[in-house]
Amino acid sequence: MHEATVNGTPPRGKPAALVAGLVAALGFVVAGMFRGTYPFGPDSRSTNDLGAQYVPFFAHFWDVLTGNAQGDLFFNWQSAFGVGFLGDYGVDLSSPLSFLVVLFPRDDIDLAVFVITTLKLALAAAAMAALLIRMRPGPWWLAAALGASYGLCGWAIDDGAYVPMWLDGLIALPMFCLVAEWSLQRKHRTISVLVVAVFWVSNFYTAYMATIAAGLFLVARLLTSELGWLDRLYGVLRHALVTVLGLALSAPVLIPVFNANGLAAPSPPGIFVPVPLENFFARLLPLSEGVGRSASLYVGTAALLLAATLPFNSAVKVVTRITWTLLVVLVTASFLWTPTHEIWHGFDSPNGSQYRQGFVLCALLVIAAWLSVADRLPNWTALAGGTAIVVTLAILSQNSPLLTNGSIIVLACSGVLILLVLLAGRYVDRPHLALIAGVVLIAAVAVELTWTAIVVDEQRSKVLGAAAPPWGARQSELADKVREASDWPQYRTDPGTAQTPNDPLLLGGQGGGYYSSLLPATLNRTLTDLGFGWVGYGRASHSLDNAVTDAIFAVGARLDGDTIQRADAPPLVTVHPEPPADAPQPDNAFAFQERLLGAKVYDVPEYRGRRTATPGVVSLTAQCPVGSTVHLILPRVTGKARLGQDGEWKEFSAPRRPGITTSSAMLELGSTPASGVVAIELEIVASSGRLPMTGAVGCLDQAKLQAAIAERRASGATEVKTGGHSIVATLKPGSTGLAVVSVPRVPGWRCAVDGGKAQEPTEFGGLLAVKLAGPSNRVSCGYRPPGLEVGLAAGAGAALITLALLLIPVLRRRRRKPEQPVQSGQSVQSEQPEQTEQPKPEQAAQPAS
Repeated sequence: MHEATVNGTPPRGKPAALVAGLVAALGFVVAGMFRGTYPFGPDSRSTNDLGAQYVPFFAHFWDVLTGNAQGDLFFNWQSAFGVGFLGDYGVDLSSPLSFLVVLFPRDDIDLAVFVITTLKLALAAAAMAALLIRMRPGPWWLAAALGASYGLCGWAIDDGAYVPMWLDGLIALPMFCLVAEWSLQRKHRTISVLVVAVFWVSNFYTAYMATIAAGLFLVARLLTSELGWLDRLYGVLRHALVTVLGLALSAPVLIPVFNANGLAAPSPPGIFVPVPLENFFARLLPLSEGVGRSASLYVGTAALLLAATLPFNSAVKVVTRITWTLLVVLVTASFLWTPTHEIWHGFDSPNGSQYRQGFVLCALLVIAAWLSVADRLPNWTALAGGTAIVVTLAILSQNSPLLTNGSIIVLACSGVLILLVLLAGRYVDRPHLALIAGVVLIAAVAVELTWTAIVVDEQRSKVLGAAAPPWGARQSELADKVREASDWPQYRTDPGTAQTPNDPLLLGGQGGGYYSSLLPATLNRTLTDLGFGWVGYGRASHSLDNAVTDAIFAVGARLDGDTIQRADAPPLVTVHPEPPADAPQPDNAFAFQERLLGAKVYDVPEYRGRRTATPGVVSLTAQCPVGSTVHLILPRVTGKARLGQDGEWKEFSAPRRPGITTSSAMLELGSTPASGVVAIELEIVASSGRLPMTGAVGCLDQAKLQAAIAERRASGATEVKTGGHSIVATLKPGSTGLAVVSVPRVPGWRCAVDGGKAQEPTEFGGLLAVKLAGPSNRVSCGYRPPGLEVGLAAGAGAALITLALLLIPVLRRRRRKPEQPVQSGQSVQSEQPEQTEQPKPEQAAQPAS
């Protein structure tokens, strides 16, 4: 079907989309060049989760796609001693653009993430420009400028640029609105289903918000449409059908993600406190910044001014003005009211960046701006009214701390220039004026968007703190050392978590480090019980340099600074006597470690505490065997500790609500002196409770530990093989008891003994365990993401229905063709397919104007 026309001239949707995408991409790139951030300078752009989570996940995805990972799309052997991976893929990596990572060398993983981020911004801008032209044909240069304003909106730069998975929602919103347009026009049902499926798979979180926004968009289009009420009802039903089918088609990824999210370590719901209005309105203006403290609503002065002209623009029909103005006002109000705020976030208010739905209002402002200018540039009255609204917003927010020094100046200069361009375009009838106006407007918009991106990135970097360094010579050197020391699956090589919590994914190896919103709650409890530290409400576990846990998890090599430390380690699968049912539960981290090791190696003494003469310093005194190694575990305390007055201070935890958002790891303080008296000095920075009376000090007997390791090696597996999501262990002939796999026991595992029927395994102190009912020689276990079967069934059903929707009209047309015999002497003419009358786009969803 041809595009709708205005006065016989077809709309120029492709140039608008192309220019919008180029302006957004160039603006983001130029902002990075001015900031001197990677890849244009030495400063890292990997602030917060970008460096700690997403870059390492992309590095692991590169490994998976190229066959260099320990694991596959279902399972990740490298993080937290073995966790599912399909959930992480569905949350962070399932955008089709993520596959572009394989086009880059692994050493350029940061460049790959930067390019993918830039492409997402460009595609969002292009999609918005295409939507605007499809909604209502108009000047392509205005559509391009508004599309770029959306692609580089405040939310995209301030919230999305360092959380690249959210940017899929930025693209999804205009694409879902296009699906709504196609539903009204009775077009592209199959493509619509695929669009919904792709973006729900890409990032369900922002896709959920984009779906709500598209529903509101559809309602507004229906209210302003010239369609009959029955056709409007059919349009709603078609839109509902393609949305449901798209969701079902994405079920093979979505349902495992939802299952993994339900099993994840929970974080307490955020308490929503609406931002003051002066700060809320300030984020509509250029050069404003308030990441995590306010909604990022900036769309550029041009888009803001044009959107503000809509209520006053008499060239647009009253129903359109009222509908879209009311929609923008109501959505704005929904950001400030707790019940509607929770709806936007799926009734789970986040702890940080509470206005994650900000891109929705950015999109509505851009659409409102387009509706005001698509048919004809605004007149004096509309421009005066829009200017008055913008000036009022500036006055209301002039005292906001979120405005930078140049915000009002840039707003005033951009506003004056844009007004002159619009007035000249409307009232001066000169050849080629439209082209000149278009170039000037696009240039002005591009400069302002880029300038704002520079300021926002600079201010945000101060709020979010130091960024993880991009991959360089240091990372290459460490990765090489880890690779040279590795012998998986004979033993694990732990790279630690000195660079990021996800160093096992970034540098290679297999360790306890893992940062993911899907870290299982049971795994967090197991690691906490064993003395591992964590941050982020238990969703970022850190490596623990401890000889006993290394033995439990078969860590035979460890990266310590610049060197590799090696140690004897049992195999990944060991055999233990089956514990009695009435065995007492451990009551401290040392006892938990001994239970999983299968031997007593610690002396846990009584101790007494006293305050020292130094303020904030407490002394703990205990008696330990001479020559033992002293360990301290205080998970709910932040500070530092040392052994004696001359010992080295060692820090534990981070100063953020210990025991709630962080948990301190077990520390090794040194050797017990010849007197056997252990004096530990504590400098406490923060604490979420009183110091424990027992169980905080443990003295490790190294000789007993080596004997326990030798025993586990003697009774353990003689051979271990791992697949992408499976493990097979050959045991010593006639083994009995409990086969313990040094992998966290999480839902999804099935195990078999000697090739028998696969059954759900038991657990041993949080680890995977298989009962050996009789003398056994072989144990095999396989992992399948929970919910995958249901997801595949739902996806298959949706695929069949979608295929039927595609084929049924074709079969009907073929059946309707009359069979006409060809008589001798007659020429054979080509058959023409039956023409079915389709509503014109203007009739289907054209807002009255």
